[in-house]
Amino acid sequence: MSPHTRDSLAAHLLDEILAGRITSGTKLPPERLLAQRFGLSRPIVREALRSLAERGFVEILPSRGTYVREAHPTDGARSLDTSFRRRNTTVRELSEARQMVETCAAALAATNATEVEIAAMRRCLDDLAMTTQVLEQARLDLAFHALVVRASHNTVIETMYASITTLTFELMLRSLSDRQVRQTGAPWHEGIWQAIRDRDDKRAAAAMQEHLDKAKALYGSDFERSVDQVAQRELQRMLGPSASLEGLLDDIARRHASFVRSPLS
Repeated sequence: MSPHTRDSLAAHLLDEILAGRITSGTKLPPERLLAQRFGLSRPIVREALRSLAERGFVEILPSRGTYVREAHPTDGARSLDTSFRRRNTTVRELSEARQMVETCAAALAATNATEVEIAAMRRCLDDLAMTTQVLEQARLDLAFHALVVRASHNTVIETMYASITTLTFELMLRSLSDRQVRQTGAPWHEGIWQAIRDRDDKRAAAAMQEHLDKAKALYGSDFERSVDQVAQRELQRMLGPSASLEGLLDDIARRHASFVRSPLS
């Protein structure tokens, strides 16, 4: 039986998308044709399409139509990020999670990374070495780790990392503001890259583990504080008491989403 409600139309279209019968990039029929086909009014069809857009399955482009979106690791990550913040995720908890996700990612990257991805990591590290401004260092540091994760070519790992991206950036503000942490952890970037370049998965995992271990050992009393609290303190120390962590994180989230969706060059 043809669907006759907003929810049943949305469910039907979603089933077609998830089953691969409507592929990414496909333009859906116009509202008028969907309304005729399913015996619904155009406003009801519009609501069904809007519900799919809100969930990230389609994109509605004014004057152009509705298109099926390609799935991205950042989809759904924002709600998890919000949950982590509401629960006051600590530096210790984030460090433990990063070790699990990124150590595995580094090993897989040594096996699966393309030459283009390896070259992109190299350029990122070269830019990082030339930068002295902490916020830009943190952005490039985050980009390098994201490139390693992407090079794992494991969508589950990518999605897990996407959910802690902004928290990781916050922690990097703490690390890069501390000269001892920065000097202790930074040299391991080179070892991680060399191991991935050499296709040595065990060495890549060990280098990533050592990198994260060295840094976390120096956090002191901050280790059990919330990541947000620590990052806000560092940001205000750098930019003054009126500095907004929320505004900075929104910008980082937008730039990172654009980064993970765009092809490497």
